[in-house]
Formats: sequence, C-alpha cells, structure tokens
Amino acid sequence: MSTLRTEPTGRVPAAPPATADRIAVGVEASRSGLAALEWATEETARTGAHLTVCHVQGHDDDVVTSDLRTLGLTRPDLERYIRRSRQRVGAGHCSVELPPGDLVPVLLALSGRADLLVVGSRNKADPLHRSVASRLAAQAHCPVVIVRPILGHEAAPFAGHVVVGVDGTPASSAAVRLAFAYAERHGRSVTAVHVDDRRPGDFWFDDRFLETHFTVEPPGLDLLARAVEPVAARYPRVPVQRAVYGGDPVAGLRRAAAAATLLVLGRHGNRRPAPMRLGSTSQAFASRAACVVAVVPDDTRPG
Repeated sequence: MSTLRTEPTGRVPAAPPATADRIAVGVEASRSGLAALEWATEETARTGAHLTVCHVQGHDDDVVTSDLRTLGLTRPDLERYIRRSRQRVGAGHCSVELPPGDLVPVLLALSGRADLLVVGSRNKADPLHRSVASRLAAQAHCPVVIVRPILGHEAAPFAGHVVVGVDGTPASSAAVRLAFAYAERHGRSVTAVHVDDRRPGDFWFDDRFLETHFTVEPPGLDLLARAVEPVAARYPRVPVQRAVYGGDPVAGLRRAAAAATLLVLGRHGNRRPAPMRLGSTSQAFASRAACVVAVVPDDTRPG
C-alpha cells in the first residue's frame, strides 16, 4: 500500500475534475459525525462529485495530526471510516483535510469552495441557543445538509419522500430546485408543502393520479403550483404531490416531514447580514429535526 503524501496544512492532495460538483463534509468521532460522512459518501458515489472530508482538530485536542496515518494512532475508528469512504468513492475523488482551529469558522471557509456542505448534528443547542449546525446553515456559502442518526421509521403520508417547504419566496424556489434534483438521483417522490396558519386541517393533491384528499381546494395550492410546475417540467420522471397543511409552520412541516428521506428548506442568501438569513422555520429544523434537513440559500445557482 502506498504511503499518503500530505501538505503542511494537513490536506491529502487529490485534484478534483474541473467539471465535478464539490461535496464537503465535516466529520467528528460521534454517531452524528459518522452519519454525515456516510450520507456525503453515498451522495458522492451517486453523482461522481469530488468529496472533501474535513476533520477539524480543536484547541483542546491532546495531539494535532497532519495525516491519516497519524490520525489512526489517536482516533482509529474515525480513521477507519474515512479510509472506507475514500475507497467507496475512489481516491481520485476524495481529499482529506485535518486542519486545527475553531469548528465553525473552518467549515464556513470550506463552504466557500464547495457546492454542498454536509454536517452532523446531535440536536444539542449551544449556550446561545444556536447549534453549530444552525450557525453553519445560516452563514455557509452553499447549501447545508444536516444529518442526524435516525432510529426507526414511523408511518406518515410522505414517508420516504423528499419534502420541500414552499412559501412563495425566492428562498423556497431554490429549495424546490434542489429537492427535485435530489429526488431524481435517488428515485424518490417530491412533496411540496405550504403551511397556512389560517386553515384548520391538512390537505394534499397527487399530480400523477389527480387524486384529491380534500372537499374544498385550499388557496395554497395555487402558490405551490407556481413554485413547483416550472421545475417539475424538467424532471418528468419524479412523482409530485402538493400539500397544504394547517396551523403553525413548524408544527405543520414536522407532520409533513415525518419519516421523510430529506426535508429541504430555503434561507435568504449571503447578501443579507448573517443574523437575518435564517427564518424561524429553518432555524427550528436546523437546530432540531427527526430527519435529514437541507437548508438552501436563495442565491444558490440552479441545479
């Protein structure tokens, strides 16, 4: 086996193809961190993207390592998972970075040279009630996928679907584009959900079978049609459902996204100050959710 050559920065060099998408994942030796690595590895293998695996070494680490061989001496489980990911996607499609520093600034800098940033979350908020995942979702330069270990599956109307929250803003338009692209790659259905706090109940419409689940058409379906139909036309093989849920937006989306394979939400782009980018709904799901969540800036390039 050849020895890995490393640069002083701790990067295992591997030049990605110029046309490849760039997926980056922040990894730590925890269930959520390893779940994020597994998710990013699978997505890289499906898309042919280049994967950057980044393990940030904190100031309180006893030993700061510069390569995988040394990492194997201090964190053998983590090193084993990283090597397995490199083997899965191919060494030419994967680079490893082991920088020292503060987690959030390092990963934010990494997001500036990625098309997708994947991180784990333990559903634990920091003292300022803003988890690391929430801060990254609000400030990253690219879409952020937040992965949590999910135990079991519950029965739900859209179990296994890609659920996307739609509110008629440019942020939700970017979310719809990512949702359809992901659903096509993974052979999933898309369910577009609008939550209307003026309605008492939940309603949905299946675009394939023209199947209705309500007696009076809720007005939110028009909003969903305007957001979804132009994108759905580019993905004719993706089954589509449109749903209008009633009540509080966070509670409504929690019901709709129960057992979803992915929940996609929008956020304002980097033209706004960081504290104003993440709305209350996206903030709630970035901090705590029962499924994998993607948060997409409204200035994300079309997929």
